[in-house]
Amino acid sequence: MPHTRTQTSLESAPMEPGVPSEFQTFAVKPQLLKEGKTSTRLVRTDHLNSGVQVVATGGETNLHAHSSQDEIWFVLSGAATFYTEGDRIVARLGQHEGLLIPHNAAYWFESSSEENLVILRFGASVPEAGPDRRIDLQERKWAVSGEPGGAPREVVFAEDRVDA
Repeated sequence: MPHTRTQTSLESAPMEPGVPSEFQTFAVKPQLLKEGKTSTRLVRTDHLNSGVQVVATGGETNLHAHSSQDEIWFVLSGAATFYTEGDRIVARLGQHEGLLIPHNAAYWFESSSEENLVILRFGASVPEAGPDRRIDLQERKWAVSGEPGGAPREVVFAEDRVDA
């Protein structure tokens, strides 16, 4: 039976001895999936955060916006299609392509290739916009860790990991 769990593991890049503690290193080597979606936080400060998501077939999100986060999404492998209201296509991204989404802009995305989508997310707070809230514009199909709404989704891991 395949191994299942809800998040990828986080690895850190080596830090040189004596470096002040405010520096953070990270490595992006998530485990690939047979089905589902994983999301792992990489690093975070008061103003900036980053994470990696791995999306297999069925790993789509609902239409939503972030009230005070500007985001950059960057495809490491696979392909993603981003949509806005009315399921209008905003961008089709392949490997090493990205998209900036300003705060309050509604979007959703899905994997659009046979291989796993491995995508980095960088979020930057917009302090003058107030505390960040996720604004769901459609009912959530799948649960988002730590937030209400949506059904839990089984995640089935493949044998392979991403070697960056």
